[in-house]
Amino acid sequence: MSRSKDQGLTSIVILTYNKLDYNMLCIESIRQYTEPDAYEIIVVDNNSADGTVEWLKSQQDIQLILNSENVGFPAGCNQGIKAARGDSILLLNNDTVVTPRWLDNLKQCLFSAEDIGAVGAVTNSCSNFQSIPCEYSSIEEMIRFADYMNNSDPKLWEERTRLVGYCMLIKAEVIAKIGLLDEAFSPGNYEDDDYSVRIRKAGYRLLLCRDTFIHHFGSVSFGEDNTCFNNLLASNRQKFTAKWGKEPHCIAPYEPTRDLGLRKWIGYQHEVGYYQQLMKNNERNFWLLAEQAEFALLSGNGEKAMLLAKQAADGAHHSHPGFFASAKLEGVLGKFAQKLHSQAANPAIAIPKPDPQKRNILHVLSQGYFGGGHTATLARWIDMDTESVHSLLVTLQSTTNPPGLAKSALASGGWYNTLDTQNLTLSQRARLLHAVANMWADIVVLHIHPHDPVPPVAFGIAGGPPVVFVNHADHAFSLGMTVADLVAEHRAGGQFITQKRRSDAASYVLPVPLGPSPELQARETAKAALGIEPDKIVLLTIAPPYKLLPCGEYNFAKLLGEIVNRQQQVEILVVGPPEAGEWARLKSESNGRIRTFAGQQDLVRFYSAADVYVDSLPLGSADEALAAAVLGIPVVGLAVDIATHFCEDIAPDIVKTHFHSRGELLAVIDRLVLDEAYRAAQGAVSTRIHKQHFTEWTGHLRQLYSLLPDRHEPGGIRSIRQQPADGSDVVWTYFQNVSGLNRSRFG
Repeated sequence: MSRSKDQGLTSIVILTYNKLDYNMLCIESIRQYTEPDAYEIIVVDNNSADGTVEWLKSQQDIQLILNSENVGFPAGCNQGIKAARGDSILLLNNDTVVTPRWLDNLKQCLFSAEDIGAVGAVTNSCSNFQSIPCEYSSIEEMIRFADYMNNSDPKLWEERTRLVGYCMLIKAEVIAKIGLLDEAFSPGNYEDDDYSVRIRKAGYRLLLCRDTFIHHFGSVSFGEDNTCFNNLLASNRQKFTAKWGKEPHCIAPYEPTRDLGLRKWIGYQHEVGYYQQLMKNNERNFWLLAEQAEFALLSGNGEKAMLLAKQAADGAHHSHPGFFASAKLEGVLGKFAQKLHSQAANPAIAIPKPDPQKRNILHVLSQGYFGGGHTATLARWIDMDTESVHSLLVTLQSTTNPPGLAKSALASGGWYNTLDTQNLTLSQRARLLHAVANMWADIVVLHIHPHDPVPPVAFGIAGGPPVVFVNHADHAFSLGMTVADLVAEHRAGGQFITQKRRSDAASYVLPVPLGPSPELQARETAKAALGIEPDKIVLLTIAPPYKLLPCGEYNFAKLLGEIVNRQQQVEILVVGPPEAGEWARLKSESNGRIRTFAGQQDLVRFYSAADVYVDSLPLGSADEALAAAVLGIPVVGLAVDIATHFCEDIAPDIVKTHFHSRGELLAVIDRLVLDEAYRAAQGAVSTRIHKQHFTEWTGHLRQLYSLLPDRHEPGGIRSIRQQPADGSDVVWTYFQNVSGLNRSRFG
């Protein structure tokens, strides 16, 4: 028995023209994933000749309209609409596959308010920013993905000025009021733009349901003849403009981002929705791996659980899932630690006895790099803490470590060893690390990568030396903080994220250790070597290209252009990006007053020439900015909104360096350029910064050591804070995506 109109019948109108395989997939998916008696299927066939008609005739639940010629999309849809009995009409392309709860979700949105005229779904392939990032390679994987996505949520309903007609659910009352599709756009294209305008002019709203996903193969009808498609597109675009007096994008502009702070990063609301959806996808991918890790542990395969945890954390670090720590993943590793260490293990590597006269520090490193900030921090920690013996154990990858690390450890009286070169499984490495730490160390310091599962398993049980977790990757997801007795933060922004979004573990802000300052050349000499006149004021920035990527209003290249236009005696050196694209244009437009230097190793000559250091934007380069400040160079930068940890004061207790107002920043730079006495005064704070990060750094370190308990007691998963994602998470997801950080992986 069919539902009457007041019971919510939906008439699904599908046009077919050959492509039997697609037609069958589409209709079978409707039958499988739509409530019985909630719909009727009306198929309008435009003279197919591949067996489609014969198959359609054999179907008992289809109302079939056969055309003797191909009348096109608008006219065919109108035939179906005229035959429809439902109180809502769905225009659905034949190259779609619908999914669980799809129609219920769309109708939930459509009938949630009287002024909603039509709604649409998101998909994998569509214009108008109705597509979302997808990772699947079969129908079965797609259905699992959609099943995760398709949970009705009004927060995911996004108001739009137009909807693409591949899947558009329209109230019957709206069609009765505005009429049928305009057949002047036959055989197709821009009829949905036209219909969207007419719906809105009739006083109705259009909504995109980001809580509803269906698959769209895309352009099946036109895809085989691109020339024909492009010509038709251009012709119908002209028809639209002639009818309405404006281009389509003018009469149906995209909605600006509603959050004014977020708008500084991302201009349009549909882009915000896209990155929210991307974050949701990242979350789904994470939970799939985390659940697999949990299942592997329950199945008795702890090694597989560690491998899956490593993969999940690596993915979450590079593709933000909306949170910074996971109780589930930490719990899996903690439970495995209990099983793994139930029996004592003897170290399988030969190590010297600990020094009874000194504090014995075991540093644990996942992987080091010649240019890595956290690697340099570890080396300076060892070199500057002369009161302790330091040893170093590498868990994952030792081939990239600079030789100086081992030399520093040996020079302190300690030793250096690697677990990746001994043909050990991850669980064997964890057990060995646990045994070595218990036998040798007074304190364990973890300088680990955010995806390293070895230390969390090694120190997942109570007992043994206390553990410090160095939070060098404080800006993104990481693994292992729950085993720490104390978290060593390097900046206030990182500590804020830890306390708000990660854990309630005790933490202490330990300044980044800086080595002895290099001896600079005379400023005039350094300027001359770079072809700069001695009376010019040199502004310097050192940053990799991705930190300077334009993001909305945060455009570093544009900022530098403003500076050289305001101050004619300024020259700007940017070390990092190649002289190409925007940077080549800036050099030309500034008559060489803005120059870039890619791949530079010797930074001393640039610091020697600099009068002012300008921090990178939108992502700051704290190490380089601190190095400049210690050398007596005034540091300034623009603090960003929403993701406030991207750029922040480098020495907040000593000097203000970053300004939230662009006008305030430019005014400060003007003063630094014009007022030599002010420039000298700002540079003079270097003595205090130098004390904090060098001469008095060991005092901070002693304070950190004094806060540690006598015996290791891991904080456990109870300390994990997993709050809902906010605007800063959207910005981080956006930045990872546009900068390519989401495609990088640990070595």
